[in-house]
Amino acid sequence: MTASLQRMGFISLWLGVTLCCGLSATAQQADNFEILQETASKAQDAGNTQDALTAYQRALALKPEWREGLWAVGSLSYDLDRYADAVVALTKLIKLVPNAGPAYSLLGLSEFETGAYPAAQTHLEKAQALGNTGDPAIGQVCAYHLALLLNRSGEFDRALALLRTTFPQQGPPAQARAAMGIALLHIPLLPAEIDPTHDALLQAAGQAAAVMNQGDPQKSAETLAQLIEEYPQTPWLHEVYARVLTDSGRTQQAQAARQEEAKLAKSDVAALYRLNSESGTATASMSAATWQQAMQDYSSGDYPRAIAVLKIWVQQKPGDGTAWAVMGLSEFAIKDYDNALIHLQRGQQLGLGASPQAASFAIYHLGLLLNRSGRFEAATSQLATIADYKPLADEVQFALGLSLLRMAVLPGEVESGKRSLVAAAGQIASLLLASRYDEAFPLFQKLIAQSPQTPYLHYAYGTALESLSQYDEAKVEMKDETKLSPHSELPWLRLASINLRQRLPDDALPAAKTAVHLAPESADAHYVLGRALLDAGDIASAVSELEKAVSMAPQSLEPHFALARAYARNGSGDKAQQEREIFARLNALAEQQRAQHGSQAYQGPREAENSSLVTSENSASEGGGSPSPQKPQ
Repeated sequence: MTASLQRMGFISLWLGVTLCCGLSATAQQADNFEILQETASKAQDAGNTQDALTAYQRALALKPEWREGLWAVGSLSYDLDRYADAVVALTKLIKLVPNAGPAYSLLGLSEFETGAYPAAQTHLEKAQALGNTGDPAIGQVCAYHLALLLNRSGEFDRALALLRTTFPQQGPPAQARAAMGIALLHIPLLPAEIDPTHDALLQAAGQAAAVMNQGDPQKSAETLAQLIEEYPQTPWLHEVYARVLTDSGRTQQAQAARQEEAKLAKSDVAALYRLNSESGTATASMSAATWQQAMQDYSSGDYPRAIAVLKIWVQQKPGDGTAWAVMGLSEFAIKDYDNALIHLQRGQQLGLGASPQAASFAIYHLGLLLNRSGRFEAATSQLATIADYKPLADEVQFALGLSLLRMAVLPGEVESGKRSLVAAAGQIASLLLASRYDEAFPLFQKLIAQSPQTPYLHYAYGTALESLSQYDEAKVEMKDETKLSPHSELPWLRLASINLRQRLPDDALPAAKTAVHLAPESADAHYVLGRALLDAGDIASAVSELEKAVSMAPQSLEPHFALARAYARNGSGDKAQQEREIFARLNALAEQQRAQHGSQAYQGPREAENSSLVTSENSASEGGGSPSPQKPQ
């Protein structure tokens, strides 16, 4: 958690009691106390955390049972990463206010950071029983850490149940997904104790757990079968598969799965995954020489050796974005693409402290891997940041062509007969990113004339036309795309969205319904259908669809805003106000993101997975999902 817990919603009113302890004191002490109290409050309001903490501590010396002061010292100490100090203050506080759920929450989180795991689990469970807070973000952070501790203590079913009820079924955030994977695989370790070369497995297992939570036995079985095909020697996967098969009445197949499970050793699952900091070429003592060795191994092409060193390095320095990125590049080089994607993303999020050339190289490979995983919008966003980097200009442009054409392959995997098509698409994408539409559109038209049957070319052109409010022309392209890509919901989503922009809800409804039919798990589809129903006057149906969209993409802006409108129109004023408040909080976060990263007039073809229509209208948030805990262990 990088933000202050008070700013996130933990405020002194949670105590529900008079904060003044009423201890006797001399008049001089009272005067000093009031001065210190005012000093602390002003310093905290001004963002001077250390000054505020010092003043609160001095005030507590005069009134040791001042409850508001104990809370302030606990929360401010936590913000300053002084977890042991937070534990002392909060332990005193829960003795004074034994039913204060937020105090137990913060105490449990602080104990987690100090490594006092049994106590942390006890207090987080107490907080959950009492009720953490009205802020869902804090509730998710506490639930996430409690789930980690349940995994550590071997209570995997409880951990899975907690994670499934806390995070959205569709696209849970990566950290929650990894925790689900740990529970599914029965690994009694914290994430930081697990060898990062297993990260891709944990993400895939977590995604399987999320699919299972959707209640579709057939889809669950298919997902697990694919996972077993990729990781056939992984303990517990066959057993989970057998349970799903049993639930769907396929007893013979379930028996065969259990026979496969019986062949796998499970005596010490933790040993299969634990990162051994004393093994290999690295030692637990990290030094500049160790880093230089890793860089030398990477530069000389000894990628397995570089990975062996770096995975120990990042265990002790998990905030080193450059180390994660180099490990990801090393994994890319040995074609461990799934782990490479995870680690390059982590490096980019933490910050690449390398030269501009090295950072651009890492971002380029991240863009390639995002394309490979079908996350074309995210790939375009990353590649756009290095589009002007001349040493990689041709490579970046080609990768942008893959994004525009929605081709989930690496550049080297493109058939020779399609390379000129991709290159031409990349030139167009580069022009669009530079807002040079007058040059891009003739090239679009020429390419469509040359390759009229190319999937998603009409879709990309229509998206660009829509960005310039050329709605009728955009609809023509989207209708052409529906014929070329009959199983894709994307052109139908665009058609519905354009009709809504033109205030034609009756035209939007059929397109939106088709999108939902083609992609019933798409938050975009339910959102657009909800908006169409709302504009058409079917309020009850609109509320139902928009509630589905919010549950699937709780961190996306527009579903909350639309749902607030729908609630207001059906007379649910309290619910409408709640949705407005959520929208306001998310909008403030989006504004911060826009200020940090800027925006582009054209950001590439959108995908439903990333709440595309939602983000294309007003939100800078890309990925939906939930607020992820910021201090995983």
